[in-house]
Amino acid sequence: MIYFDKRFTFCDIIMRMELNELRMFMAVAREGSVTRAAEKMYCVQSNVTARIRQLEEQLGTSLFHRRNRGMHLTASGELLLEYAEKIINLTVEAEQAVREQDGQRARLAIGSMETTAAVRLPELLARYHRHYPGVELSLQTCTSEEGITRLLDYQLDGAFVGCEVSHEDLVAEKAFDEELAMVVAPEVGVGQNGTTTILVFRSGCAYRSRLEDWLKQAGQVPYRVMELGSIEAILGCVAAGMGISFLPRSVVDLSRFSGAVECRALPPDVGTVVTWFVRRKSARERSAMKNFRDLIST
Repeated sequence: MIYFDKRFTFCDIIMRMELNELRMFMAVAREGSVTRAAEKMYCVQSNVTARIRQLEEQLGTSLFHRRNRGMHLTASGELLLEYAEKIINLTVEAEQAVREQDGQRARLAIGSMETTAAVRLPELLARYHRHYPGVELSLQTCTSEEGITRLLDYQLDGAFVGCEVSHEDLVAEKAFDEELAMVVAPEVGVGQNGTTTILVFRSGCAYRSRLEDWLKQAGQVPYRVMELGSIEAILGCVAAGMGISFLPRSVVDLSRFSGAVECRALPPDVGTVVTWFVRRKSARERSAMKNFRDLIST
């Protein structure tokens, strides 16, 4: 039987927990399995199981429903996960802030859509590196949706995305204006040879979403989707007449395929897009981030 001392509040007990216990709990919650969580944590299953049971004893409640197909959070588990994520993420933020305050090598991880990374960021990142060579700067290309998720998970410090963001833990600032164009091979029309094929990045890409919405509104359904992993692959397939895509005109103009494809203008409500720079709200902004934001606006 589990006994719970009512003299201690939920927050009192959380403060007594070890960070490693919370990390193990979060791993099990995300993986839905002790076995997979142990693999992620590089430890034995028995250790993970023992730590989870210890947490449940401290809290006086079950954190997981244990079933044959895996472990699923109880209502109490969902509540603890919310607190655990905040605690672990704040420790990461605190470590970065202290390192920077003590003059140690600061780190800045930025996420970006592939199109923005290819056209807008090379000069910006080069300027930042020249001005602040002591900052360990990294860039991850991802879809807009992935960038927001990684930002909330503290895997990134900021992200360039192609959609407006409304989240209580995030703040978004306008970074760049883009003209979105329909990219096609010369003399090829939408649905000219039957069902339209769209050449796009994986799900979560803001430009793909805009293209799919446009096709539906135009009555061009059904359509086929071909997912590709790079700008060059998309443009190469467009040039070969395999389908159409929506891409910023600036990306096409700088590509080696610029003479082999056409950029067709879109209505302003479709073709005018904003690239946003999104970051977490913080009571204390690190100088590495402030300096990066200052360069975006210049």
